[in-house]
Order: sequence, then structure tokens, then C-alpha cells
Amino acid sequence: MASAWANRRITKCATVPTELSDIIGLTERHLEDAFALSAEANWNQTIDDWRLMLEAGAAIGMTAPDGRLAASALTLPYGDAFGWISMVLVTREWRKRGAATRLLGRCVEMLEKNALTPVLDATAAGENVYRPLGFLPHFGIQRWEIDDASAVGIDSDSTPLSRPLGAGEMGAVASYDRAVFGGDRGAVLGALFARSAGLARIGRQSRGYLLSRDGRVARQIGPLCADDQLTAIDMLDRALADVEGPVFIDVCDHQRSFIDRLKTHGFKSQRSFLRMAKDRKAPFGDPDRVYALGGAELG
Repeated sequence: MASAWANRRITKCATVPTELSDIIGLTERHLEDAFALSAEANWNQTIDDWRLMLEAGAAIGMTAPDGRLAASALTLPYGDAFGWISMVLVTREWRKRGAATRLLGRCVEMLEKNALTPVLDATAAGENVYRPLGFLPHFGIQRWEIDDASAVGIDSDSTPLSRPLGAGEMGAVASYDRAVFGGDRGAVLGALFARSAGLARIGRQSRGYLLSRDGRVARQIGPLCADDQLTAIDMLDRALADVEGPVFIDVCDHQRSFIDRLKTHGFKSQRSFLRMAKDRKAPFGDPDRVYALGGAELG
């Protein structure tokens, strides 16, 4: 009898799924699970971020046997030259089983099928995964943070080099951004403007712009692009003067004077990223005019 019972138990256990599902497309119904994935990783995305990325691009994932979303990745097509890859996440209990590699491969396949160069901002750990796949480095990025931006002040007597950005100027901003960023992300910029909480700015004579958004952990400042460092610093200072609480800002390593300004304000380096593109050595757009990014998930 004991032997027969053991056999029945073995047969029953063998029917329990022990692998993730095949790759599926993510929709609105996956928002809560997707948010849980990024929150588990202690990333800054909100439900609104996930909704924006689902609407602007194509998100994919894999589910655990209990139906919960266990892994994710997504692509954002930015015009006819390149597309963004981000949100490659795997929940803790399902890591190191090949899910991230499979999802990344599918994202690359999706973009290249549409003649788009895959581009991403890699973490230090991710860089070791992407290089063997043909991703080449473009420039370094640091995330800077401050616990409470209300401590940042500005010189009220200084001549403003920027002013508040109006909704009617977003067309001009999108046009400027296409030249600087190198791709068309007008829909994303429009969504960020709506979430900038009155902090959005435009340089005098349209020489740059700044947007921001609320985050799960901190307000994210960026994108911030400008023709010169004085305008970039002016937009930064005047935006920070109206912020309370923690702030993140992802800054290109080559913008040394801008970084010095952040240090003066009390910002500390949190983590690094590396802009990479598959099989392409030259960056898109004009990195000299890019100061802060929209975040590693948006570029």
C-alpha cells in the first residue's frame, strides 16, 4: 500500500507546472502585476509609467504557474531609425532560468523585423549580457539623487534663461527633440508634459526644454536638453526651486559642468548606466545637447 500511495503522489506532482509560460503580449489587465515587478526591483516606475509604455510601445512577458506575471520586457519604437528596449524584469523566484534572455531576444527580433536598431540604457550587470549580443557602448550615464530638493535654492536676481513651458509649445519641443534625441518620441513627451506638475520649462528662443514626472520613489527630472550649459543649468535650478521631496535625475557623464552644479546642490551619485546600441558605434542625435534623460525606461 505504501508503494502504491507513493506512486500516486509522484504522478500527481508530475502534473504541476514548474516552468514559466510562453511569451505573451501584455495588456491593460497586466498593469498591476507589471507594477509589482518593478516595485520588487525597487525601481521608480508608477502605474502611469507602465500605462504610457504599453500605449506607446509593445510589452511582453511570461507568467508563473499561478498566473502571476513573472517577467517582462518592452519595446518603444522611436521613428524609423531605432527603438528602445527597457523594463527587462524577472521576479526573484524565477531568476537565472533564462527568462530575461528569451524576452530580450524577442525584443531585438521585434525591432529588427521593422528595420529599427535596438537601443537601451544598460545597468552595470546588464552590460555583460548585452555586449556578447552585439550591443556597442555610446556614452556613460549616472543617476543622481537628493533626499529633499526643497533645500535647493536659486539666485532670484539672476537673469532667467528659460521660462515655463506651455502646452501650445509642445510641437516645437517635439521638433527640437527629434534633432537632439535622434528619434520621434512626441507621444511620450506629451504624456510627460501632462505629469510635469508645472515644472516644465523651455529655453529662451526655444534653445532647450525640461520635463519631469512623478515616480514611485522620487520625482524624475528629465528629459532635459539644451543648446548650451547655461540654459541647461538655468532650467534645472528653476525647476528644482519648485520641488519638494526626493528627486532623481539621469545625467550624461560628458556634461561635467552640469554635474558640478548637481553636486553643489547636494546631489549624490546613485547608480550608473551605459547607452548602448546593437551593431552601431555612433550615437543617434546630438548627445552634446542631451543633459538629462527621461529615465532608463524611456531614453
